[in-house]
Amino acid sequence: MSPTSSAFDMSSLLPPLLMVGLPVAFVGYRIYRFLSPGQGSASRRAYNPSTGIGRGAPGFQTGVKKVAIPPELAARIRAGEDVSAEEVTAAIEAEQQRIAEEEEQEANANKVKLPDNVDAEWLPAGMADGGKGKGAARRKKK
Repeated sequence: MSPTSSAFDMSSLLPPLLMVGLPVAFVGYRIYRFLSPGQGSASRRAYNPSTGIGRGAPGFQTGVKKVAIPPELAARIRAGEDVSAEEVTAAIEAEQQRIAEEEEQEANANKVKLPDNVDAEWLPAGMADGGKGKGAARRKKK
């Protein structure tokens, strides 16, 4: 029997060992990195003032909701003027109230007034209250 034709050939075992061994090694490494304290990504570590990297850096805000502010306040902020949180809140509430009033006026303007000689009980469900209905609004948007 020659050395190349032996029953136990190591070169035939290499592909199956690589197919099993590499994924196991990769998963083991990832578990080790996940469970080891003090290591991992920079965002998971505590803030380090010497490097300026880490979670909880000064000036880094989390959980802050973005809101649209009126143009007058935006101009004041761009000019460098200090604007208090109360002023921003009041301006946003006033803007929301103005938009609600405009929408109400627009809704009133879009209502169709029924003539006196029309019996409302014979009209379709959307027309009984004088509205144009959803279909007209959809067609109008195009």
